Amino acid sequence: MASRFVGGQHLVEIETALPGAFLVERFHGQEAVCDSFRFEIDCISTASALDTAALVGEPLTLRLQRADGSYRHWRGLCSQAAPLGSDGGYSRYRLTLEPWLALLKLRRNALIFQDRDALEVLERVFADYPQAAWRFDVARSLPKPAITTQYRESDYDFVLRLLADAGLAWRFDHAQAEDEENAASAQGDGGHTLVIFDSQAEVPTASPDTLRFHRTASTENEDAIGHFSELRQATPDAVGTASWQAEQVEALSASALGDPAGPNLPRREVYSVPRSGRYAERDHAQTTAELRLDALRLPQRLHAGSGSGRGVDAGRAFTLSQHPDLSGQAFVPLRVEHLAANNLTSNAVAILDTSGLERGSYRNRFLAVPLGTAIVPLPRPKPIAPGAQTARVVGLADAANTVTRDHQVRIQFAWQRGAAPTYGGANETGSGAHPDGHAPGDETSGTWVRVAEWLAGPNWGSHALPRIGAEVLVEFLHADIDQPLVTGQLFNGEVAPPFAAGQDSPANHIGTLSGLHTQSLDGSGRQQWVVDDAPGQLRQRLHTTLADSRLELGYLIQHGDAQRGALRGQGFDLATLGWGNLHAAQGVLLSTTARANARSTQFDIAEAVAQLKGAQNTAQALNDAAAQNQVPALRGNPEQAAFLAAVDAQQDGKYDGDVAGQPASKPSGERRDGGDPVERFAAAMLVAESPDSLAATTPASALAYAGGHSHLTVQDDAHFAAGQTFAAVSGAHTALYAQQGPLRAIAAEGPVSVRAHVGTLELLADQSVTVTATDERIDVLAKQKIVLQAGQTRVTLEGGDITFECPGNFTVKAGMHPFKGGEGAPLIMPALPSGLAEAFKYYGRLDITNQDGKPLPGKRFKLVDKDGNVVKEGKAQAMTTEYHEQDEFDVLTAYIGGESRGWEVMEFSEPLNPDEREPLTSDEREA
Repeated sequence: MASRFVGGQHLVEIETALPGAFLVERFHGQEAVCDSFRFEIDCISTASALDTAALVGEPLTLRLQRADGSYRHWRGLCSQAAPLGSDGGYSRYRLTLEPWLALLKLRRNALIFQDRDALEVLERVFADYPQAAWRFDVARSLPKPAITTQYRESDYDFVLRLLADAGLAWRFDHAQAEDEENAASAQGDGGHTLVIFDSQAEVPTASPDTLRFHRTASTENEDAIGHFSELRQATPDAVGTASWQAEQVEALSASALGDPAGPNLPRREVYSVPRSGRYAERDHAQTTAELRLDALRLPQRLHAGSGSGRGVDAGRAFTLSQHPDLSGQAFVPLRVEHLAANNLTSNAVAILDTSGLERGSYRNRFLAVPLGTAIVPLPRPKPIAPGAQTARVVGLADAANTVTRDHQVRIQFAWQRGAAPTYGGANETGSGAHPDGHAPGDETSGTWVRVAEWLAGPNWGSHALPRIGAEVLVEFLHADIDQPLVTGQLFNGEVAPPFAAGQDSPANHIGTLSGLHTQSLDGSGRQQWVVDDAPGQLRQRLHTTLADSRLELGYLIQHGDAQRGALRGQGFDLATLGWGNLHAAQGVLLSTTARANARSTQFDIAEAVAQLKGAQNTAQALNDAAAQNQVPALRGNPEQAAFLAAVDAQQDGKYDGDVAGQPASKPSGERRDGGDPVERFAAAMLVAESPDSLAATTPASALAYAGGHSHLTVQDDAHFAAGQTFAAVSGAHTALYAQQGPLRAIAAEGPVSVRAHVGTLELLADQSVTVTATDERIDVLAKQKIVLQAGQTRVTLEGGDITFECPGNFTVKAGMHPFKGGEGAPLIMPALPSGLAEAFKYYGRLDITNQDGKPLPGKRFKLVDKDGNVVKEGKAQAMTTEYHEQDEFDVLTAYIGGESRGWEVMEFSEPLNPDEREPLTSDEREA
């Protein structure tokens, strides 16, 4: 049989892995640009039980004899081999010829390609197929997206989708070996090559390169095209596209416009909105629009032909001759359908079915476009992401997180295979060419994925980036697998919620805790915001383990991370093991006065104002009484009045005009405005008031300082007690005045000393002065003279003399009246210290900044006292901080750029450098 089938010349011949086993009866096949070829070949064989398994996957060559006696070859792989039955000594088989590309239909994969253009991705896919042979004929550069994902998609569908998306066409070239040696060499790699080309590639020519337009008949010796007609149809004539680019914060758009097809047709634009980030730059958008227009307009002018031209080849140009209208024009077939019946002997034909095609003949039909027409495939639909997925956040080794400025992280899905898959994932990648896979488990995984927040805007919004190892919920914009977006974070069996409760939880509550719990990057500390909704025990807690600093509001309890402890109280608790600072630039109010239903404003201190007014009246009454008795006036009274005016809403302690467009008045009745003004402090002051008592205690020392006056007014009694020493010192004068009751100075155990170091010491009484020494003596000493006088009687001790003067009797009563000679004793006077304390210096600092605290170097300023005199002016230096000192206390106003602001005054015993707290140098004084 083998010699019988091999011998002789046949129109159609075949070469398989079983040499000489088959004789072709007929074949039917199709080949096309941007599609695979497929030939179904019916063969006969004298063997009824051939091993068809030996054929599948092996090279297969189909040969068709041309008019000149040479053979045209179609080479590929045998993808199917099936017996069709037998009759007598012959059996029929059907063999299917397909390219190596058909093998890609047999593998489905899930794979992420990073920073690769379409051609680089194809090379990686093709590398897993030993039979693959390909060639690129692409002139333009292709974009490199951050990721290209193949997900639940066959390699075949994935490759074709990439080619169409890139606007690349493809065809197959078959090795046309003219002798057995070259044919065997070509057969070694499958004998066919996938050629991927763009619209700029040169179109190859067919063999033969010219076909005549002529009737087709068995009597003709040359091939011909018997039918050739033109097909016209309306197609879109414009394409528009736009895609949002988040990194550039703009939509990249482009459009392409073709020539109008007719004067009466409207504009036929196809507007597409691909996924966000589809175009990296505007040129890419423009190229895509032009390619889409070329693909849409490809059917605008087609030519349908049929005949016996055995050289018609998809993707190869031929020239038409002998046509009345189109002679000399070249065309490129896009799709060709082949049909041939072999010239078999009568013995072999006897068992064959009638095919409708004359024995020993070949026919085809095809669609072609004029040479020069851009051949671009239409986009293929992309598989839709089936829904949200979960992934793990990955990043740099030993780091807590790896992020970008744009709120992005790296993630790795559970289905990614490779060297470091997600726990329990697959290391085996199924790829011999790339065994490392695409699951590195580090910062090189995938691409930067944006993290969605519940609030986001220009310089405002929420911010919570997932850390490495966290499980996140990933959704896909437009259901596009190449557009992952982290939309949430998940707890799992490994990571429990910080306030876990309910079933299987050791917490002593039913889930009343909610809030936020974070941990430091090195795991050394944590922070919490807890909201406790336990019935009747509402509370909030803001806490950091650094210095155990916390603010708790409402129902106060001992709190563990997720445990509720014993009661500590109610209200608020602000505590820290570190330092604390309560600062308000416009004023601070500390108050324990409560209003019904909290119906009040922020600085409503009407009760305290009433008390301060009473204190002002008391101080003024006592001041007037003291002045009548020649006691120096209370100089702090005017400051007390000024303080009261600053906090009293009936004076200066209120808002003036509107505040941010809203009237600064309290609601009145059913109206939102029209009532009393809203209170505020007119100056930066601190007020502490309570309807009951105030206490300040410390086991150490307490310090109070006032650069101006310190004014203390008490309606009832003022008590000052010291366990050891009570000292009151004044730089000028001291006055003790009692309006009605006595004034006592008592030393229970030590001496009492009343001194006048420079001036006169006077003891004045409206009635009597009694000096009594109960145990020892009374000494009256004077350096020059002592005068004792009662009425008109006087005793004078001066020098060595004693003089008695009286207008009446001088009586001396004694048991004896001895008068001895003169004697004397030295006078020892106690030493009194001399000298005065240095005059006080008053010191102030002005920070020249704008409302945001930014320095204003070069800004002019001036300091003005309360009489309107300019005491200092100049221009701010680079540090924008100015210092000033003077001998007398005063309140200065700083004018900066025409705007007034308060001047902070600080008192020092000598001028100080505020940075180093050392005396100013002469240069610094000048500055």
